[in-house]
Amino acid sequence: MADPLSLPKLPVNISDIVYSKERIQRSVELNKGQKDNNQTDPALRDACLKMESLFVHHLLKEMRATIDKSGFISGGRAEEIYTSMLDAETAGSVAKRGGIGLADMLIQQLRNYGAERKVEESD
Repeated sequence: MADPLSLPKLPVNISDIVYSKERIQRSVELNKGQKDNNQTDPALRDACLKMESLFVHHLLKEMRATIDKSGFISGGRAEEIYTSMLDAETAGSVAKRGGIGLADMLIQQLRNYGAERKVEESD
């Protein structure tokens, strides 16, 4: 039987917790003053929205390819063009309405990258 006054061993390494806390604090400091995406460079925001739109379009295209065609009503090449255009427009509107969050993540990453580069260049 173990000594009732001794402390049990923790399954967590305390240094890992401290390291995580420091990473979070650095991330918060980098993002200070950048509360919303309206303060973002419009060209950067537009490029990130286009990237998200392209990604969503690819997802839609791949999902559509998994559906078996019955062959009963076949539109041929015209149907393929129409569905491709439909997927592109759907992807564009999904991205503009917030989408899957890819554009926001890209903006944040590129904004942080820009801030880090400015710090490196000033040294």
